[in-house]
Amino acid sequence: MAKTSAWMIVPNLLRTLMRGDVPLKSKLILLAGLVYLISPIDLLPDVIFGFGWLDDLVIVPLLGWLSYRSLPAPVQHDVVPEADAGENTSRRTVLYMVVLLVAVVLVILLGSGEGDLAPVSPVLSQ
Repeated sequence: MAKTSAWMIVPNLLRTLMRGDVPLKSKLILLAGLVYLISPIDLLPDVIFGFGWLDDLVIVPLLGWLSYRSLPAPVQHDVVPEADAGENTSRRTVLYMVVLLVAVVLVILLGSGEGDLAPVSPVLSQ
């Protein structure tokens, strides 16, 4: 298989939905993550500014990871080729965790304001 970048992991994982050698369990876990991502029903409602996105940031990648872990080994190597899974994996993981932590802190800090989220109606002059 040709070398792919780390950014191709998500499309490669989505392609497993069409493969016949992938167990139904893996497909259902991945589909559950996709449905949860687009569903208006969340554990934390999205109207809670900032906090409503935290469940999506945790649950969707977790279900993607669980789907990947339940794949057979040959299919896992197709999704994440060996050329990408080297010593840089731990550095990449640390980088992703730092970026996620910074995003969560920013959402909490920016979302903790007392601002009103209701739309402002224009004032009509007479």
